[in-house]
Amino acid sequence: MDATEIKRLAAEVSVQHGIRIDPDDPIMAVVTLNRLVLEATLAEGVTSLRKMAADLNDAAARLQVRAGSTVAQEVRECAAAIRNELQRDIGQVKTGAAQLGESEQSRSRWSKVRWIAAGLVSGAALFASGFVVRLLVR
Repeated sequence: MDATEIKRLAAEVSVQHGIRIDPDDPIMAVVTLNRLVLEATLAEGVTSLRKMAADLNDAAARLQVRAGSTVAQEVRECAAAIRNELQRDIGQVKTGAAQLGESEQSRSRWSKVRWIAAGLVSGAALFASGFVVRLLVR
C-alpha cells in the first residue's frame, strides 16, 4: 500500500467516524499488517486452488482413458455379437438355399418324369392310332 492510499484511508475514517487518524498512526500499522496477512492467505488459497485444478485435470484424464478403454471393450464385444449373429444368419440362409435347391431338383425330377410319361403315353396313343387307321384302311 503506498502513501497516498494510506492518506485516503485515514481521511475516509475521519469522514465516516469523526475520528482523526494520521497516516503514521499505529492503527495504520494494524491495517497494513491485516492487508499482508490477507494477501498471504489469498496466495495460499490460490496455490491450493491451482493444485486442486491440476489434480482434477489429472483425474479427468485418467477417467477419460479408463472410460475410453471401457467403451472400446464394449464396442469390441458388440462387434463380436453382431459378427456371430451375421454368421448365424448366413448359415441359415445357406441352409435355406440348400433346401430350396433340393426342392427345386426334386420338382425338376418329377417334371422330367411327367414329361417322359406324357411322351410314352402320346407315343403309345400314336402307335395305337396307327394300328386302328391301318385296320380301317384295309
